[in-house]
Amino acid sequence: MSLTLNQDFTFSGKSLNITKEKNKLLEPYNKQIWNYGIVLALIPTETQKENLNQQIGNARFVANQYLAKRKEIYNNEKRTLSVNEYSKNYLQNLKEEYPFLKLSDKFALASAMEHIDTAYKNFFENLKKGRKAGFPKFVSRFKPNGNSYTTKFTNNNIEVLEIDGLPYVKIPKVGKIRFVMPKGYNLQMIQPEFTRILSACIKHQRDSYTVSLQMETVIDKIIPIQTVERSKIYSIDMGIKDFGIYGNSEFTEKVANPRFIKNNSKKLRRLQKSLNRKVFNSKKHCGSKNYRKAKLKIAELHNRIKNQRKDFHHKLSRKIVNECDVFICEDLNIKGMVKNHKLAKEISSCGWGQFLTFVKYKLEKKGGIFLKVDKFFASSKLCSCCGYKKIDLTLKDRKWECPICHTIHDRDVNAKMNLLKEGVRLLTLSNIAIA
Repeated sequence: MSLTLNQDFTFSGKSLNITKEKNKLLEPYNKQIWNYGIVLALIPTETQKENLNQQIGNARFVANQYLAKRKEIYNNEKRTLSVNEYSKNYLQNLKEEYPFLKLSDKFALASAMEHIDTAYKNFFENLKKGRKAGFPKFVSRFKPNGNSYTTKFTNNNIEVLEIDGLPYVKIPKVGKIRFVMPKGYNLQMIQPEFTRILSACIKHQRDSYTVSLQMETVIDKIIPIQTVERSKIYSIDMGIKDFGIYGNSEFTEKVANPRFIKNNSKKLRRLQKSLNRKVFNSKKHCGSKNYRKAKLKIAELHNRIKNQRKDFHHKLSRKIVNECDVFICEDLNIKGMVKNHKLAKEISSCGWGQFLTFVKYKLEKKGGIFLKVDKFFASSKLCSCCGYKKIDLTLKDRKWECPICHTIHDRDVNAKMNLLKEGVRLLTLSNIAIA
């Protein structure tokens, strides 16, 4: 059944590359698909917690059974066991053997198998491209990926609604669960008119539950800019002493590094030493009640650090995107940088990758340009005034004087200016007019 577009911009039918087909159908109307997600904190009852844990456990169990059978089939018959074949020939027998699987949402089990299949595809794709590839592993309840499950939307089985003035989200096989309304939001803002819920991913972390809703809406087609004002071209040099030095050709602003890990290191150390004193049975892989309490406190602190960093990245990225139309940065090899064990903790604490991801998607939504300069571009060693290259510049040299034009450079400000110049050159090559 091919994909068709209805008058109210909803779709009927199926397609292998569904997003591409939807955008193709919307092209005559100058519209496009926009996918985004929203995470909501759940407030389940004790019964609902049991049901959620049941769904999570069943999805994990089926994923492991499918992986084991797929390995077995390949070792014996040298062929691939597809998700459809396993669902048709093995899943029903598995449900008869383990009756608790009959309590599962069918989409949760299907998604669990699809995740294993995707892991295989990624493994072989990375091998072909010569990248480091990790073979699919069994899902563990002690890892984050073993404490979540995904269900898909069909026939209004997932929806957000209001009951007696309180917000609820309906989840298949679990029911209506209360959630915390984000500050400044209402139900209409969570799911605007003509916005569809595609899927829901429920996660269990520590003693809390969250649901991540994947949303799809139709928006006016985003047209990338072809002309940009020079004052709205920003560049940034990421750092550790300062989180980032950004600006245009007229101004430069330094953003202090919040150092979230360092600021919480004393408390974290104290909690970890407390955990080390608690009773833990390594053979049974379980600890005392006090051990679990201490472990929970450490997890809560790590979560707090993560949320602080994410909040900082969102606010700074929003500020920058509101001011500029083009954003230029260096293509950082962060995986390689963290191999330096003297700087690994500080680099990880900064979270440059997450910050640049936030800038990219926010900028592209408004039609802006996110540009990365080659990682081998000598942004720090070049004089931004005359182009002289100081080959012997070391990491400890925070300031240096150009022997040709005698300009005294701040290392990071100079790098920002060089990235800006290189970005402007690349924009010109891409036929972007600069006013």
